[in-house]
Amino acid sequence: MNKGSEFDRRIVLKGMAGGALASFSALGIASAATGATSSGTKLHILGTQAGPSVGGPRYQTSYAVTVGDAIYVVDAGYGATEQLVRAGLMLPNIRNIFITHHHPDHNVDLGSMIYFSWYAGLDRRLDVYGPPPLKSMTENFLAALKPDVDIWLDDIGHAPMSPVEAHELSAAGPVMQDDNVKVSCVLVNHPPVVPALAYRFDTPDRSIVFSGDTTPMESLAKLAKGADILVHEAIYADAMRRSLNPSDARSSGETTGSSIAGDSDKLLQHVLQSHTSPEAAGRIAQEAGVKKLVFAHIAPILPAVTEKMYVDKAATTFKGEIIVAHDLMVL
Repeated sequence: MNKGSEFDRRIVLKGMAGGALASFSALGIASAATGATSSGTKLHILGTQAGPSVGGPRYQTSYAVTVGDAIYVVDAGYGATEQLVRAGLMLPNIRNIFITHHHPDHNVDLGSMIYFSWYAGLDRRLDVYGPPPLKSMTENFLAALKPDVDIWLDDIGHAPMSPVEAHELSAAGPVMQDDNVKVSCVLVNHPPVVPALAYRFDTPDRSIVFSGDTTPMESLAKLAKGADILVHEAIYADAMRRSLNPSDARSSGETTGSSIAGDSDKLLQHVLQSHTSPEAAGRIAQEAGVKKLVFAHIAPILPAVTEKMYVDKAATTFKGEIIVAHDLMVL
């Protein structure tokens, strides 16, 4: 089953369960609203796939915090721009983009997001935050886009692209603040990628923390102190070796997407040394006293590991609410 048909099937099932009959676009927005709170601040889970594989049932890591119409994007893995639209969000309403670290499943769609936001009508400065070399990466994206941007100026009378400002972050501390949100960050541990960041968003009614990719970190527990939601990555180590072997994965019926070339043993070593288990993430959440622990950037994906398996592991160390995120979930 391809990504589109899987998306359609999930939406139809959710629509039937709610007794709603509507067009595809309306169903998409209705399904995205499932589980949303009545608060002004919402967390949109755009993509939950760990790693740079494409063609599986999930898109790569990306989230959006919305305060009214304003959109603040965290990470831009493959498909992030499309998922923003599928979520019913308006690209010109993006205020800022925050990158946790420079792996492609977190940043490869950054150029696309900049381009299509402008094309859809973004007419003010766009600020992008993240670790070095974010400035050179952004400059290179803009250089690659320039020939097409210039053509549209004459061809359809499109307004010129407003400035895109990249802000490099290499230390813990305040990141930015506006009328809607205050953002801060800490350094986390995701070898061999240095630096890697976790972000906290404080709005008038909620606090949301994103771990990025990391091993268990005391700095993250301090950042997340008293937060409403901690979005934390989770790697289920017991099933990783089988999921990294394409033949084993296919024989179990697992949908993995494109294969990853290279030494599977080295990849497994990287995964185990630079990520966090569900139970370790639970300890961080418990120490921080967060209300809700949300697992995203999960690996391996279903059916190699069920949602209940993630939850059961984390419940041994965290006593609050635990959710395994789905693409287009809203909290």
